[in-house]
Amino acid sequence: METRNRYYTPYTYKKVEENYFSSDAPDYKQVQNLLAGKGQAILAYGSMKDVDMTPQFNTPDTESRLTDGVLAQKATYSDPAWVRFTRGVARSILFDIGAIAALQEVRIRLLKEKETAVRLPNNVSFSASVNGVDFENVALIDRFHSESDADIVAVSAKIEPAVKARFLRVTFCCPVHIYIDQIEAIGTKDASGARDIVPDRYDADIYPDRYCSADQLGGAKDVVLAYFCHENQTPLEVEHLLPYVGYMKDGKIVDTLFDGFLFLPFVAFLYQGYKKKPLDKSQWQYYMDTQFLPGKNLDALEEAAEQVKQALGLPELKLKVFFSILYPVVEQRAFGEIDGKMRDFTVLEDRIAALKWLVDEQERRFCEKKYKNLQLSGYYWFTEEIDYEDSQLLEMIRFTTDYIRSKKMITTWIPYYLASGYNDWRRLGFDMACYQPNYAFRQDIPEERLYDAADTAKLLGMCIELEIGGLERWNVEHTRNYYAVGAQTRYMQDAAHMYYLGGLKDVMLRSCHSEDPYFRSMYDDTYRFIKGTYPPDALGEPAQVKPQ
Repeated sequence: METRNRYYTPYTYKKVEENYFSSDAPDYKQVQNLLAGKGQAILAYGSMKDVDMTPQFNTPDTESRLTDGVLAQKATYSDPAWVRFTRGVARSILFDIGAIAALQEVRIRLLKEKETAVRLPNNVSFSASVNGVDFENVALIDRFHSESDADIVAVSAKIEPAVKARFLRVTFCCPVHIYIDQIEAIGTKDASGARDIVPDRYDADIYPDRYCSADQLGGAKDVVLAYFCHENQTPLEVEHLLPYVGYMKDGKIVDTLFDGFLFLPFVAFLYQGYKKKPLDKSQWQYYMDTQFLPGKNLDALEEAAEQVKQALGLPELKLKVFFSILYPVVEQRAFGEIDGKMRDFTVLEDRIAALKWLVDEQERRFCEKKYKNLQLSGYYWFTEEIDYEDSQLLEMIRFTTDYIRSKKMITTWIPYYLASGYNDWRRLGFDMACYQPNYAFRQDIPEERLYDAADTAKLLGMCIELEIGGLERWNVEHTRNYYAVGAQTRYMQDAAHMYYLGGLKDVMLRSCHSEDPYFRSMYDDTYRFIKGTYPPDALGEPAQVKPQ
């Protein structure tokens, strides 16, 4: 899981014989910082960019400033005491105490400087080992918070009872910049009263190094985002959805295509610019009413699935459907009545009541329809980043994901590239997460972005969102790059996928019906990718495609 670009000195975990400090040492029973003056090894998870592999962004691992006792005096990135870490998904810092000691407490000091994008980590884990190979996660600090734009944040965790440790591994995610001035391990060289470690699978759980598969996405392999609910958009009709359910050639249905549909409102329904709109209950109700319009949207998908089922002779065909979870914006003080009480979104209980109502109401209305060709499989947490400044957010997500799981369904999340919290999706409670490369929308973003996103998604156990930004020639080429890199890195073969295609009445539909072979190739290439046959070197002109 180390970076392909070895900026740090390569390190390989090696088992060492157990040894203890001599009881004759004058400080044998003294409570002290066991790391004082120690050096470290640094391991980077995921890929690092060439531009970041400099002391300006990543302090070399040959320096021992994390344990020299020198504290930063100012809450600014320019203070020389800070040790710098920039991008690369995550870091593990490994310290060797020298012999087995009793570890009683861990401490860390970090910088928050909003202006320079130096952030507090979502969490920091501390793992102990006596032999250098088998580790136990003995502390997890996940409550980093400061109201200030610039601040030095010092946190600690007691380890009770004390644990035997020779090695201490400190792991944290690094979406942009993380600055640390000191890490301490408090304890005694006398380990006689400390407990033995119990090796765990913390790294394997947080960094599984495999893509999210279809079984984690409710059994769906290829889920398309079906946008609706905007004042400037008419509802989805059967004719719009049919080319997504079935692969069309010469106006005929010749194979299946997407097997899942995520229904969600257009961003403009929920946001004013980058600011979330404080919608009320009537607006949430409007969103649901639009979703279940007679003959439109879901009804239209049911009919499209029926037509594909009949055309291909597939009586068991059933599409997976996912609904959206809207965000209870804290500025909304009078959302509306639920269970006879006016709900105020400054109150956690009222926000949770609204979320429960939204889940229950969508499920109830879906069941009333008695669809034969659709299966409700889960819900999508709409916001693409985690606003840790919302002190109630983690409780809201935890309630929502637990509640949906109690219904035997899943909760999905699709963070954008380097979004706040993207690397913390599992601890947040989501059942799966899909990572956006955000490569499709600008010509100046290099192909490296796709490989970086693929490395990150695999490391963190996510899948990849495939994105189409338009129908210009460069958009077609970018789409082809998504698919080719997927074949090369195996996210085509091994991962589930979600697809941002704009509105379903837009680019892909136009590609399907285009008489220009070049633009039609976008639709055909998507078919090949879904069927797992897109060639890894197909970055040039589109090839002919035949239904399987």
